[in-house]
Amino acid sequence: MDGFIKTQGDLYITIRSRDLTSTSQGNFNNSGRFNLFSNIIAEEDEILAVELVSATIPNSFYNLSNNNNNNTITFSETGFSETTLTIPSGSYSILELSDKIKELMEAESLSNMNGLTYTFSYDEIDNLLTIKNSNPTVKNTIFNFNGDNTCRRFLGFSSKSHTINTTNGIISDRAVDITDTRNSIFIRLPNLSNNKIIESSSGKYSNIIAQIPVVLGRNSFFTFDPPTTFKCELIQKQINSIDVLITYQEESNGVNFENADWEINLMISFFKAPKLIREERKKHHSIELELQNKVNNYYKNLYQNIQEQEQLNNYFQNNLSQLKV
Repeated sequence: MDGFIKTQGDLYITIRSRDLTSTSQGNFNNSGRFNLFSNIIAEEDEILAVELVSATIPNSFYNLSNNNNNNTITFSETGFSETTLTIPSGSYSILELSDKIKELMEAESLSNMNGLTYTFSYDEIDNLLTIKNSNPTVKNTIFNFNGDNTCRRFLGFSSKSHTINTTNGIISDRAVDITDTRNSIFIRLPNLSNNKIIESSSGKYSNIIAQIPVVLGRNSFFTFDPPTTFKCELIQKQINSIDVLITYQEESNGVNFENADWEINLMISFFKAPKLIREERKKHHSIELELQNKVNNYYKNLYQNIQEQEQLNNYFQNNLSQLKV
């Protein structure tokens, strides 16, 4: 909002998740409402702006879970039908995930009487994963990575079937990604409207005020303290409460903090509204007054009609009683 003139001092608002009225599902602790003790109101010639000044975020969310739709692996071995294994939710490195999948697949192979063993080899230099089985020319292994909730991106494989039928095994055909594309979280203020931010997932105006890169360091806290902040101009002139929602890129995909607490700091600023906005507000105000006057006149006329009807009823009743006498 360069070039805009501030009209009064900023308001600094500190928000802790533990103090909010929770609106999140389960133990996600990713959303809540902060009700203001005193409303923030802009004058007719002012506009409000909000910015995220800083944040302290716990890296308590899992990179592999049912919530993330990436916690299964589907495969089949020669002689046995396809099976889908569910991987326990957690925050894995590629080596830890490889060990867990190896354990699950070998247990399944043993129960199928194949008894295959699997080798997962990660090359940190080229960021690729190689998977082999112990008897590929006799017992093939087919990985079906076409499902919606597969861990394929984590392992570095594209969405198709991959077959182990040689001693070379299979090598991931895309980079291993332990974030599974969830390498940022987004701070949203759903009840504060703006027409200045557009997100690519929808192409529409968004309630996002900041994108925070996820720092790899599980079970720890990381801070967001940008050198420059984005001041988001708001449409409304009054703020009664502030709703906070933290998601991945898709608004429907909320971050599951596993009940860990986070903190954000917001700045509310007041600026002199541009001439076009002031004129538009005057126009809306005039229309509002005109509509209110019409409503008032309607009820005034209605009340007057009721009074006249009562007077007429009284007149007929009085004359009718005299005629009876």
